[in-house]
Amino acid sequence: MLTMTLKGAIRGGIAALALISAAGFAAAQDVADVPRNQTLVLTPWGDQPAQFANIENWNPYLTSITKQRDVMQFTVNEMLFYTNLNTGELIPWQGESFSYSDDFMSATIKLRDGVTWADGTPFTSADVKFTLEAVRDAPPEINGSAAFNEWVASVDAPDPLTAVIAFKKPAPRFVRDYMALGHENHYPILPAHIWQGQDMAAFTNYDPAAGLPMGTGAYRLVATSTGQQIFDRRDDWWGVTSGFEDAPAPARIILTPVSSDEAMGQLHIANQVDGGRQLLIGTFEAARAQNPNLVSWNAEGPVWGAPDGCMYSIFFNNMVEPWNDVNLRRAVNSAMDRNALADIAYEGAMPTSTFAFSGYMAGTWLTPDSPLTAMLDSYNVDNPSQEDVDAHMAAGGYERDAEGFWAKDGERIDFLVRTPAFIQPLLAPITQQLIDAGFDARQGAVDDTWLPDMQLGNFGTMLFVHCGSLSEPVETLQHYHSKWARPIGTAIPNLIAGFRYENPEMDAIIDRMEAIPASTDPASPYMQDAVAALDIALRDMPLIHLIEEYHVVTFNSTYWSGWPNAEDPYVAPYTPWEAFSLVIHNLKPTGN
Repeated sequence: MLTMTLKGAIRGGIAALALISAAGFAAAQDVADVPRNQTLVLTPWGDQPAQFANIENWNPYLTSITKQRDVMQFTVNEMLFYTNLNTGELIPWQGESFSYSDDFMSATIKLRDGVTWADGTPFTSADVKFTLEAVRDAPPEINGSAAFNEWVASVDAPDPLTAVIAFKKPAPRFVRDYMALGHENHYPILPAHIWQGQDMAAFTNYDPAAGLPMGTGAYRLVATSTGQQIFDRRDDWWGVTSGFEDAPAPARIILTPVSSDEAMGQLHIANQVDGGRQLLIGTFEAARAQNPNLVSWNAEGPVWGAPDGCMYSIFFNNMVEPWNDVNLRRAVNSAMDRNALADIAYEGAMPTSTFAFSGYMAGTWLTPDSPLTAMLDSYNVDNPSQEDVDAHMAAGGYERDAEGFWAKDGERIDFLVRTPAFIQPLLAPITQQLIDAGFDARQGAVDDTWLPDMQLGNFGTMLFVHCGSLSEPVETLQHYHSKWARPIGTAIPNLIAGFRYENPEMDAIIDRMEAIPASTDPASPYMQDAVAALDIALRDMPLIHLIEEYHVVTFNSTYWSGWPNAEDPYVAPYTPWEAFSLVIHNLKPTGN
């Protein structure tokens, strides 16, 4: 519920949100006033602190800095290509096209003529070469360093508009996954003339007098503080000067922090924000009742939102006891009533899931006659059954103690249910379902300790998101590869693979799949391997998928129209994805 106390506090604190002076900002110039109806006000995605941190660090590749995901992706930086995940359409931007050699050992990228950096320097293949090789050679705290080191051998720049990537092994999806997907692939090309000679992990990319941070995007940073980050439209943006694209309509973009679902709902009610953080379904419906200009992906509920390519899942630490026992993992699955979880935690606004194949790929890969569908059906994963719980626990050597809890050799399983704050609605109902099935389960504190513990393997189970297949099965199945596993105490390079699963048989299958193009043909080697890998994943169940994320992405149409939705699905609607830049270019003022 949106309380009156919170409502008054927020109104008092943000009344002048869009009309800002330069006082208190880390900036080298005055910040002019811009009317609210020319200003797009957004918040970062997800759970955030009440104030911005690292306000003078704009390094888009540092894993500890979220600037690229929060705001740089639709202001300062642009991508070579974008993808409309709803249709699979490739949308060229800085690049015009890409192609692979017959053996997939190289890829040639053709760049668009006329693209320039904000200081007027031409955007060329030298920038592509520098970025890919610099990330490849960077330390682990640089996003993408492990993946680029795995795949990229070298990059050649035979002319200013051609970049040729040589791979260490066949890589038929490298350009798509890292430079075109428009999802959580935050790998912008860097200006070599700015970054050359800099320490990738130490360079803050912040010097307003020198125009930093510098990208090719239509906006420049003019002010940064703990309370707001302000970007103004560039009149000299290359898209306009080259005739490629009209200037985006918002004259200014403001990013402001918001620390709770309730606060975000009230900001929408007061027309103080246009988009950003998702809302819980109850908050959305309550806010929409007070402000009918609020819209989401679907025009009607209860499923208001769109898929985001992730599943809410129970991650088991497969390297520690007792969670390395498949009998225990399968028993936990049999204890889960997914429909009840979706109804209790999300009021039926999110669909249940049995594997991390997202709604974006379901229509292509999970048709009724698909062998993947047949494999999923054969395991009957979504079948809550106390009888099955009992059978799996007995197979693992467990029996009920005097109080009815599962134990082995007189020792109960200590089932601590932990989760990040953004999955907190599932915490209580999952804990209760486990208790009902005989597990001595308890809720863990919802704090920031989950992240380092998961990175280092200091956990038994964790509720987390498994994000994967947007286009094809291997995007999810690859996370079952042993290459992601690390010994307990060593940071894992890919948190989505944080279940630390190791299986040489699976490794061989994934290696084969990654070396060839995808195919839905049931007789193709790719599909046969996909089915075999799915079989192993369902058999070993190193993690359990429960619910597919369908966030109630909320936009305010008071000042701006043209938001993506199910009727006009020109791009997926998520602000932290690279393709949200296309939304900025699609917005139109309403005249209010």
